[in-house]
Amino acid sequence: MQQRITKRAVDSLIASNQKPVFLWDRELKGFGVKALPSGRKVFLLQYRMPGDSWKKAPKRLTIGAVGTLTPEQARRRASELLLGIAAGEDPREAIRRQTDTPTMTDLAERFLAEYLPGKKRPPRASTISFYEGLFRCHVTPRLGDIPVADVTTAQVEGLHQTLRHKPYVANRVLSMLQNAFDQAERWQWRPQLSNPARHVERYPEAKRGAKTEVMLSSEQMSALLQAIDAEEAEGGNPTACTAIRFAFWTGWRIGEVLRLEWDRIDMEQGVATLLQTKTAETERRQLPAEAVSLLEEVTRLAGCKYVFPGADARGHLTTVRRPWQNICKRAGLDDLPGLGAFRLHDLRHNVVSWDVSRGVPLEIAGRNVGHRSRRSTEVYAHFAPDALKKAADERARAMREAMEGKD
Repeated sequence: MQQRITKRAVDSLIASNQKPVFLWDRELKGFGVKALPSGRKVFLLQYRMPGDSWKKAPKRLTIGAVGTLTPEQARRRASELLLGIAAGEDPREAIRRQTDTPTMTDLAERFLAEYLPGKKRPPRASTISFYEGLFRCHVTPRLGDIPVADVTTAQVEGLHQTLRHKPYVANRVLSMLQNAFDQAERWQWRPQLSNPARHVERYPEAKRGAKTEVMLSSEQMSALLQAIDAEEAEGGNPTACTAIRFAFWTGWRIGEVLRLEWDRIDMEQGVATLLQTKTAETERRQLPAEAVSLLEEVTRLAGCKYVFPGADARGHLTTVRRPWQNICKRAGLDDLPGLGAFRLHDLRHNVVSWDVSRGVPLEIAGRNVGHRSRRSTEVYAHFAPDALKKAADERARAMREAMEGKD
């Protein structure tokens, strides 16, 4: 939302739906005001330093609270700060040098830039990126300006409650904060044994997928592929539809599919090399013939290294959520008995289940989709009663024939 920030505009700005609301000034780029659900309002400056990539998320700085500063005072302060930024002076660094009171924004930056990469076994880049997203989207907007030492259990619990409709995300945020506050204590940013996230209760998460039977019938698979065709024919994103087809045949994680690069595909050998997967820095995966056929029909976009390019024609497509929801509804897979909605990730379970049910060894079935260990695939063993019985019968027959002296 953009308009000139005046007293009337600030007074009429009200947060709704438990989320902060922003108003950005149409004349002074980066100058804005944020209204919090609590009723508090603050003036902001959003900016990038000279030389920063446009892909990098902009920084935000709180200029002051509404009431303490008038809109015109805040505008003048923002103009002064922008002059310094143009000269290469980061105002957040200047403030940090002037104070010994680190904020939650400071904790996020140090946790991501120093603690995680410095661990004995550092997490993968994709994991760090996931944590960065949790801080940027959920923690910093609500707690970023609060000194680390002043954060209370009630504030952490309040943040957790705003995410109650997303139990998985809420619990990942809570786990991350528990770890971050432990580090804050080691850095002497908080008193010892004062972690405010330690006693917040997690939300129950529905366990499904790994131990729940997720194996589509031939009729359901046909309906799914027909629904993808229908979605594309009726104006759906063709790149997203092709990516979903590719995931259907390969069983790869959707992030792996969307990050696939042309130069890392050997069409003749039917092999692709993936980077930064959940299990390895580089990983070679076999491509089934159906997936190779799909790739042969995809037109390579000039200047883009990705098979599934995004809207800017430079990066890769980042989400297929909306077309997937439409496809599931078309295919009648949005409310399966005992399972609920068939998820995009369930395409992965479907591939492994079909492999195992045909007698493919667990190690090979898991390797085809990039499972980290045999244990990840063992939960699918119950899909192979016929294959296991056949193997048991053949083994017993071989033992009996050997005892009877038959060749």
